[in-house]
Amino acid sequence: MTHHSLEDWCRRMSGRMWGRQRFITQGCTDRQRLGASATPEAKVVLYRAPPGYGKSVQVALAANRRDPEHESAVYINGRSYPDPREVTDSLFAALVLYQIEGPESREALKSDTDTIEALRDALFNARKTIRICLDGPGEGADNGDLIEDLICETPDNVKFFIAPGSAGALPRLSLMTGVVTYGADELAFTEEDLKEPEKLGEVTGIGGSEAGNIIQATGGWPALVRLMRQTPNPDLPPESWPETRSYFRDNLLSVLPRHARRFVCNAAMLEEVSAECYDYVYKTQQADQEISFVNEKFALLAPTVSSGERLAMHPVLRGYLRSVFNATQRERRSYVLKRVAFWHWRRGEYLHSINVALEASDHRWARVVSDSIILDVALRQGEIEVLRTWFEKVPVRTIKKIASLGIGYAWTLYFSQQARQAEEMLASSDHPISRGLGNLDEEGWRELVKAIGKATQDELSESQTLCEKWIDAFGDRNMVGKGAALTCQAFIASSDRRFEELEELLHRAAVANQSSNQLYAFIWLKTAEIQTELFKGDMVRAMYLLRQANKTAEKIGVPKSFLNKMLGVLELQILLEQDHHQVSPESAQISFDFALNYGVTDILCGCTQACSRLLYHQGLRDRAMALLEQARLAASERELPRLNILTKVQLAEFTLLNNEELEPPILPDESELSFLPNQNRAIQARIALVKSMYRLRLGKQFGVAGNYAREALQAASAISDARTRVAAQYCQALAAFALGSSKPAKRLILDANLHAEHLNCHFTPLWIKEALLSLSPLARNLFDDPPDTAEAATTRDPEVRAEDLSAPPVPGHTDSVITVRQISILKCISSGMTNKAIAERLLVTEDAVKWHLKRIFSELEVTSRVQAVTEARLRGLL
Repeated sequence: MTHHSLEDWCRRMSGRMWGRQRFITQGCTDRQRLGASATPEAKVVLYRAPPGYGKSVQVALAANRRDPEHESAVYINGRSYPDPREVTDSLFAALVLYQIEGPESREALKSDTDTIEALRDALFNARKTIRICLDGPGEGADNGDLIEDLICETPDNVKFFIAPGSAGALPRLSLMTGVVTYGADELAFTEEDLKEPEKLGEVTGIGGSEAGNIIQATGGWPALVRLMRQTPNPDLPPESWPETRSYFRDNLLSVLPRHARRFVCNAAMLEEVSAECYDYVYKTQQADQEISFVNEKFALLAPTVSSGERLAMHPVLRGYLRSVFNATQRERRSYVLKRVAFWHWRRGEYLHSINVALEASDHRWARVVSDSIILDVALRQGEIEVLRTWFEKVPVRTIKKIASLGIGYAWTLYFSQQARQAEEMLASSDHPISRGLGNLDEEGWRELVKAIGKATQDELSESQTLCEKWIDAFGDRNMVGKGAALTCQAFIASSDRRFEELEELLHRAAVANQSSNQLYAFIWLKTAEIQTELFKGDMVRAMYLLRQANKTAEKIGVPKSFLNKMLGVLELQILLEQDHHQVSPESAQISFDFALNYGVTDILCGCTQACSRLLYHQGLRDRAMALLEQARLAASERELPRLNILTKVQLAEFTLLNNEELEPPILPDESELSFLPNQNRAIQARIALVKSMYRLRLGKQFGVAGNYAREALQAASAISDARTRVAAQYCQALAAFALGSSKPAKRLILDANLHAEHLNCHFTPLWIKEALLSLSPLARNLFDDPPDTAEAATTRDPEVRAEDLSAPPVPGHTDSVITVRQISILKCISSGMTNKAIAERLLVTEDAVKWHLKRIFSELEVTSRVQAVTEARLRGLL
């Protein structure tokens, strides 16, 4: 190639490549966590992932010059070459040099050696930061050695952004220092990415619940995310979308060699991919080679969480490839599944065997199941949904002949809210003909299932007694069962709001669960802990515990299916309070359906209240009432009196809001409250609240309304129920306002709003405010001039003794007795306000402010206002 033709070639190639760069980046925003700004010290940023993960997009985005005076960019895309095999090192060097120096590089474009040396000199002497962005090196003619030489020989201001042409290209780069590698996990979209519209080139953003659904369905695989936003059937499984099938067929299967295509379709039938399992199932000896080839070229397999030796496919890809296998090798399907099941059976991986048996519709292995297997899968691993499906296919006579099957099925039925059937099955497991009964009774399995089963029926007092007896009798020799029993006791303590006792039980149960790897009890223990914060109304603490639970579960390998759904029910309640716009009716329905099938009384009741209020708030009143009727019907069918009463109270509230007639709401009689003491108080608070709302609606008897609101407030405060307390203060405020006490009414509203703000509880004030506006025309006058809660606190009238002014300590800050009001005064101080200004803002005397300051200084152990603000910030109070 002559000097002039080389310059012309460089100019044409550069034009093509930068045109491609502009097209690739159109409508895309740089996710800074994947680029230069996130790793400023990195010499090389390397992107390795399967097709469709946006590697080319990231390299193209890296080529965008942000500061032309101080930065230069080179962009080389291998797909723009007419024939990549003819691009020698000298041509590659000439192209890089031309993009750095432009026409001024013509003197260097003379010979192969001169061109490469000229490029080395130019990079070594460069004063600007130079980004060399390479998309596709390793395809065709390999310039890998030259690229590695340039990385090693150039100064730190020369940065490289590389997406190799195949996953295994440039292997030595990963071993070099200063190289940051982003794989599929990092390149996958997150919910936060999807909430920003420019991430996907969309006009409007994606709501939190929709973003969560997209990530859950696609695993964040960028190509699948894009397809889900385009398909007319997003609710169907992703592997079934025509768009997905076309994408995988044209962009994956078509580029795989025939042997690799057959291998990945076969491997998709395995529960987990390993060379030993593949060779056993398909009677081959080449699995190691096939796995290496598929991963080096396409990175289609990734290590599982539980073992680095076993590999897994992306679930959507696996689903698609399984459909291909079923279509092309239908006659072998049953045979292959049986060999897979037997492989896992031999290795003691019984849950995998059950999964495969379910798919193969084969229950015959149940006849030879050992006692420990089914109990391990049921009681320790807690695969309730899987076992429920499997047991329904096993003949009842087979279950009754094997004691461990009967006990495991009873456990499954209890946690599927089918207590009557569970008791019948548990009784049949005690039959003399049941195989293995003696060994099981030595470890107390039947007694344990009965004890915990009582809790699922909401017979908590009896369950508490049975669990205590079981721990005394069997706890020392059955650690799996001990973890379950202690977890049950912790849940009961949470349900009865015995928070001090709960702390000790949480610790004891956690120790037992960890020592026995009790995964199912782990889920319920974390549920009890988070549920406790929901009872208290502390959404900040609840969300923190939920995130910690997810992280811990990932580390210890807790099965995700049940965990995600249970924590999802709790997360919905938290998100509703924090920002109800993040919760869609669809996600609420999904959570409710799960809670209806698998949630005990407290779980189902909390979910029902949250979902129904959300639907009602969004104008879907018929759906809200229908949902409550479903819960009431379930309570009646399952003989759950507490759930029945709680649902009736909620229905009474909704009927009151809907009904134009002034008929009294139908509420349970307090003589029906025969539950644990604090459970009764919680119900009494709710009943008193509805009675107060009814009196307010009548437009008279405001004194009676205030008394009922005060009853609700006292009962809620006794059990630390902040949300009911806030609602009661609103009702109390409206009653006071109707009686002519405007200033005290607004102070009550201010106090309620302030408390809710500190708890990150925003939906409760919104809900009760909307309810009161619909009940009484006086409410609009009260709410027309709302008090400022941003930096305000309040006290009662100055005549009230200062000692009576303290609100409860801020939840989440158990090491401090600083009150909500005092934190608000600290906020005023931090903004530079004087005592007089604070008093004027809060409608109190300066003496009241001074009294609070003395209490603040004493608690924080400081002597000045500046020190008080500083110490409060160190403690996380501001």
